[in-house]
Amino acid sequence: MIRKGISKLSLIIAIIIVVVIIIGAVYMLLPKKEAVKEIKIGVLQPLSGKLAETGADNKRGFEFMVNKINENGGIKSLGGAKIKLVWGDTAGDPSTGAAEAERLITEEHVVALMGAYQSSVTKTASEVAERYGVPFINGDSSSPTLTERGYKWYFRTFSHDGMFAKQHVDFVKWLNQKYNAGIKKVAIIHEDTEWGTGCKNMWTKYFTEEGFEVVKVVSYHAATVTSLDAEVASLKAVNPDIVLAACYVSDAVLFMSTVKKLDFNPKAILAMDAGFMVPSYIQQIGNTGFFVFSRAGFNWDLVKISPKLQQYNEEYKKKYGIDISENSAKEIVAVITLYHALEEAGKHADPSDLNTFRQALREALENMNLSADDVIPPWRGVKFDAKHQNILGGGLVVQMMDDGKYHTVYPEEVATTEPVFPMPKWSERG
Repeated sequence: MIRKGISKLSLIIAIIIVVVIIIGAVYMLLPKKEAVKEIKIGVLQPLSGKLAETGADNKRGFEFMVNKINENGGIKSLGGAKIKLVWGDTAGDPSTGAAEAERLITEEHVVALMGAYQSSVTKTASEVAERYGVPFINGDSSSPTLTERGYKWYFRTFSHDGMFAKQHVDFVKWLNQKYNAGIKKVAIIHEDTEWGTGCKNMWTKYFTEEGFEVVKVVSYHAATVTSLDAEVASLKAVNPDIVLAACYVSDAVLFMSTVKKLDFNPKAILAMDAGFMVPSYIQQIGNTGFFVFSRAGFNWDLVKISPKLQQYNEEYKKKYGIDISENSAKEIVAVITLYHALEEAGKHADPSDLNTFRQALREALENMNLSADDVIPPWRGVKFDAKHQNILGGGLVVQMMDDGKYHTVYPEEVATTEPVFPMPKWSERG
């Protein structure tokens, strides 16, 4: 009886072993799903046309941070998959931007989109992304209307112009208090697309609410403008205390050159970033640009207060021969945000199932909560509100000094120098 029992047990064990061997053999013969080696991200930028230099500046920021991530092991939750940037040239045109967004989604099968610098182009491109259910991480467009559309897939890491306009009012009030500036009358000049018009609206709203008088508003079309003589002459005629300017690169150069030519001497010119902060503007404008104020999300001189930023800037300068710019810094933050979202999405979804992975990526962005230590500008971090606007971003006011560089002058807690105010008259400059 015992031998018979042992024999039956042995037979059962033998059968089990054979079944396991067969299953293992069949499994070995099945086609294996290869590990994901790269994650394709579409990036929209004006790489040709009048804003090509800005596009190139932004591109350096994207590439610098992606290379840094890839060199440090890629997306670890996806087995070290590398980020691959796939570029779309918008040429600064909204319809081209929309077409390129669709191409990147339908032909390149990108996981997400980034860009597209000009708010008018970001508007149309993000409409395409929304239709296809593709995350759109925007680090470089600032029109307030972009986060007022109720979109599920659009996320902005950069502050918008309403936030900056409020800070401009605070800055001017600070000048009045600290330097007895006497600024009361405000004039505005702006390019007439989505971005420039939005700047004008925000400036008008917040300066008027604080009791300043907006005495003149002038607009122009940046894509075709060849002279601003009439526009600047009309500003000079109303004798404002301060001029607020929203210009892209070539028109910023044209505006400042015309201000000098017509001997227009307001107490201050305060720009809304964009063309005034691009390296080619700084190179072209020379001493004509001295003492102009601009808003910024970042400035090179903050390396003095941040060891991490100093390290990044040294690496960047070694690679490109220039300091991290305000534009490239914004893109670096956008890529850092994307990286953390990819790491989280990789824990819950397989990129080979593109739609499921995109959904996981969107959920990761909605739950994003990066600290100040995670980003390099002096922001509090990245956290999106219900409209997908980063509520932890930050802004600065910088001024181009007579060394040809912008220096941080406001807020006081991060300022590296005192402002020069009022602007020296053109007749007083050497």
